[in-house]
Amino acid sequence: MVKQVNMHEAKTNFSKLAQQVEAGEEVLIARDGKVIMKLSKFEEELSVPRDFSSLKGLVSPISDEEWDRMDQEFLDS
Repeated sequence: MVKQVNMHEAKTNFSKLAQQVEAGEEVLIARDGKVIMKLSKFEEELSVPRDFSSLKGLVSPISDEEWDRMDQEFLDS
């Protein structure tokens, strides 16, 4: 659910709004009835090493000559 509050209400109730955002709610903040910002929960990206071993045998390396040929085909099209 999205909640909209004015600037004064956001300033007065910031901690309460932060708790609502932590719970997954989005908060729109407006000035003179016009939305100027959105508060939303920060989702931290996990730095997980990528494992491409499952692609072994499915993908072949491309030679420099093949890259050059594909580049030229692209430029010619």
